[in-house]
Amino acid sequence: MAANQSERQKRTAILRMTLAELSSFCLTVDCLTPQCKGERTYGIGEIAGVYGERQTMADALQKMRCSCGARPAAAWLDFWPPARKTRRISLIGRDG
Repeated sequence: MAANQSERQKRTAILRMTLAELSSFCLTVDCLTPQCKGERTYGIGEIAGVYGERQTMADALQKMRCSCGARPAAAWLDFWPPARKTRRISLIGRDG
């Protein structure tokens, strides 16, 4: 991924990558439903253990469900381990 890519280009490239390629990152998701407790962060290695390393990020996001049954309405790629001042890349929904 080139540093001079637009946010849209970065998002498109990340969504096409396999979970194996993104294993050094984490994914933060939020279903945005009022009864849920907000954002949850997972290591992409954990997600790959559930959905398989060859799944693309887009496929994994389509399959993911919150405990309330909702799909993620917002998702960000973060560095692993998560850090407070890390710049997020928005994958779906609102910007980081």
